[in-house]
Amino acid sequence: MRRSTATTEYLKESMGTALFELMREKPLEKISIEEMTARADVGRSTYFRYFKSKEEVLSFKICCLWRRFDAEHGVTKIADGAEGARWFLRFCLETRDINDLLYAAGRQHCLLDAYLQMLLPEDGGDDDVLAYYARNFAAYALFGIVNAWIVRGYKETPEEMEGFIRGSLGEEDRA
Repeated sequence: MRRSTATTEYLKESMGTALFELMREKPLEKISIEEMTARADVGRSTYFRYFKSKEEVLSFKICCLWRRFDAEHGVTKIADGAEGARWFLRFCLETRDINDLLYAAGRQHCLLDAYLQMLLPEDGGDDDVLAYYARNFAAYALFGIVNAWIVRGYKETPEEMEGFIRGSLGEEDRA
């Protein structure tokens, strides 16, 4: 019997939750797949069916958190210029504990992987070459800004960061 999409998403997200919980207790390298799946109450085969690495689990969980944030706040697009970036920066501030875990583990690239997934078109296709490159440009630019912000210790507000982004894009400063 095939699992429903909702059940599959729940199992995958449970592994992400379990992995982040375990990362609070010990280094990522010391966390086994068996330990993570046991904490998530799923079988090892479920992990291997959906993921190739623990990093994929982490990126998937970040995407799940973004979808929840998006649904709660009605954000239309994170690639929608400086305003979209401000919403994404607010999300990053809300998930600061997770970002800090990723940085402590040297896995900040999981954020970039998640951004790329979040910017995928709904149909998942990349037929439009210009859109493909624009999506990658937006993801890398957003990651660069978020990375610098996190490294600086989140000193600026998302609104201040939006102002910096607008300035670098040559847009008028409006918050």
